[in-house]
Formats: sequence, C-alpha cells, structure tokens
Amino acid sequence: MVPSRLALAPPAAPAIDAAQVKWAADEVAALLRQTPSDSVVGMVLTQTLRELASLKQSAGEVVGPFRVKTAA
Repeated sequence: MVPSRLALAPPAAPAIDAAQVKWAADEVAALLRQTPSDSVVGMVLTQTLRELASLKQSAGEVVGPFRVKTAA
C-alpha cells in the first residue's frame, strides 16, 4: 500500500498561550531572585527570562516551532 499525502503532512505547530508565557516568566523570575546572579544557574535563568519576554512580545506570530496567541 502506498502512503497517501495526508500521512506525510507535517504536524501542526503547537500553540502557547500568552497567559502561559506570563506564568512561566513569573516563575523563572521567582527562581532568579533566589539564585546568585553571577552563578551559571543565574545566567541560564536570565537567558530563559529574555527568551520568554521575546515570546511575549511576538504574541500572535509564529516564533520558531511555537505559535503564540494572545490571552482572551
């Protein structure tokens, strides 16, 4: 049996809600407050917070493998 084109279609891009991005940023910020800023963990959390801020600014656009939508 020959596979149809439907079987080869790429999966839909996952969606991330803006409210989820805000929640994640709040949680990462809370962890960052408990971590020394000059530590490796502090640097990783800072970069994560920047990435989340970038996702939040791009609400409604496709960002890499994620599709961000604004919260209702």
